[in-house]
Amino acid sequence: MIRTEIDGAILTITLDRPEAMNALSPEMMAGIEDALIAYRDDPELRCAIITGAGPRAFCAGADLGRMANSEYRATRRLELFSGLDVMKPIVGAINGHCLAGGLGLALLCDVRIASENATFGCMGTARGILPGAGQTVRLPQVVGLSNAMWLLLSAERIDAAEAHRIGLVNRVVPLVELPDAARAWAEILASRAPLAVRATKRSALESLALPLPEALKHEGKLGSPLMTSEDASEGIRAFNEKRAPVWRGR
Repeated sequence: MIRTEIDGAILTITLDRPEAMNALSPEMMAGIEDALIAYRDDPELRCAIITGAGPRAFCAGADLGRMANSEYRATRRLELFSGLDVMKPIVGAINGHCLAGGLGLALLCDVRIASENATFGCMGTARGILPGAGQTVRLPQVVGLSNAMWLLLSAERIDAAEAHRIGLVNRVVPLVELPDAARAWAEILASRAPLAVRATKRSALESLALPLPEALKHEGKLGSPLMTSEDASEGIRAFNEKRAPVWRGR
């Protein structure tokens, strides 16, 4: 149900259950988590893409058929991958419907590119449940509190153009162009200095919960070791020699 493909330094994770609009089963969630852990721990991989199989849906959320089972409802994980510490870039390639837990998965990505047929919605209050999988936490950080509150409380859907307007997605492209667009962004991210990329992502995310003076200190703490790294020296040499840098990750 989860398909992975490695091409150079880029890992693509595909939710491969198009007949069910890539709805998340517990097995799929475990598969995504395993794939992200493998990505995190592989020094040769520098960017990941998450997408869904087929043109209809990125992910329509949790498997509602399974949710009808009370035991499943009691044990299913609302806190989607909350314990993961993946400080490498993740690109979301959003094809079609991106709803509920699927939106939570998209919010786990650092940047998001959507196809023109994409739709987005927090469906929790229309189902009698909390819009979990990180939606109530990450969505306000991405689109601001007012935009987030409308989506969270109303369970109304928005199209790709509106998602772009409020900052939920970075770019909208025709469906046929989505794989190439996501790949192009992944190649850019994979080409950057890996130590600097990880430190930059960590600083941006961890500083959200800190007061400004502490956030600035945290930024400095993360940035200082990079100044004496081999990659920093290589970056300066490459700039002066007008060539592409060769990163060592040290």
